[in-house]
Amino acid sequence: MSPRLSLSLLLSLTVASCGGDPNSTEGATSTSSTGEPGTTTGASEPTTGTTDAPTGGTTGEAHVVPEFGGTFVVIGTADDGLHAVRDLEFNPAAPGQLWTFNMLSHGVVIYFDPGTPQQTSEERIDAYGQHFMAYVSSAAFTDDNTFATCQESRNEWNVGPQDPDDFMGPALWPADLDIFAKVGQAFPPEGIEGSHLDMLHQSPLCMGIAHEAGNAFWAFDGMHGNIVRYDFQADHGPGGGDHSDGIITRYTDVTVTRLGNIPGHMELDHATGMLYIADTGAGRLLRLDTASGTNTGKLPGDWDGAEYTGVEGADVQVLVEGLDEPSGLALHDGRLLVSEHGTGDIIAFDLEGKEIDRMATPAKRIMGITIGPEGDLWYADAGADEVVRVAP
Repeated sequence: MSPRLSLSLLLSLTVASCGGDPNSTEGATSTSSTGEPGTTTGASEPTTGTTDAPTGGTTGEAHVVPEFGGTFVVIGTADDGLHAVRDLEFNPAAPGQLWTFNMLSHGVVIYFDPGTPQQTSEERIDAYGQHFMAYVSSAAFTDDNTFATCQESRNEWNVGPQDPDDFMGPALWPADLDIFAKVGQAFPPEGIEGSHLDMLHQSPLCMGIAHEAGNAFWAFDGMHGNIVRYDFQADHGPGGGDHSDGIITRYTDVTVTRLGNIPGHMELDHATGMLYIADTGAGRLLRLDTASGTNTGKLPGDWDGAEYTGVEGADVQVLVEGLDEPSGLALHDGRLLVSEHGTGDIIAFDLEGKEIDRMATPAKRIMGITIGPEGDLWYADAGADEVVRVAP
């Protein structure tokens, strides 16, 4: 992983798992991590409960959006290993798997057959997740049993051995349960650093990610305030370190604003090429035409030996303004669903930004949202460490 000091050497200085706040100056509370690196807990029994909706629709009448409902079913809690859960995604290659991404464990809790009497769960933390999944903010699956994560980190190397050096960005992972957090878990690593498949390093404090195609993804770069396209191309295999075939494209005049500890999720409409962005710090929803813009050539500062260029003049529009810390985002049946961290509401918009419906939730700190295989709405509550399904 040159030109930086190798992860193997740095991790040899400290092995203990550390939680903590990637941006503690902005008011969040540091919390120590649960679980040890590289651990996999056994399957647990489901934890469920229900809560009635605190209010009705936008005007107090029945909801007009079918994903909204009056009952909130808790299907996962801290007892399962949830620890500042900030995103959740169903695996398209295995729809019975709901993956949750936990900031303060630098790992995941996977639910099998979620919301059913057969539900079980398993916590997995890669031995090297404190770099490759450090303070994970968001995730996006491919259709090929892989996924990528963004890290709200400045590369603290296990939160201690060195000052942050900003050698950080999205990582690519296998969703194969025989590989993820199973392969490359030895310490010292003997040349294999965990189970990650690839990583590129131009986006510290990365807050949101969306899949395009193949190994290409779009990322919300919270440190530099831009949208960046990452194409890992051919992955290097579990635990490798050659990133030189990567293609990184920074949209230098597409401006977004990070709000510490609150992800700004994104969704790509594959039919139109429009990228929808929850611009959390600016309180707005953006739409970027990914086919627009002019490449301006090579940018300085590449750390991976990758192709690193800029784009200017892309068509970006403000669809909605005045939102209260928009965070989670889901695109479904021609509607955009947005979670407002500031209010706990989930709002439905049409694709031109007109509000259709609004649903209050009992969430303490709502973040990521997703649509399940049956078309139902699920959300992550980082404040309560709960995963919740919305029932009609």
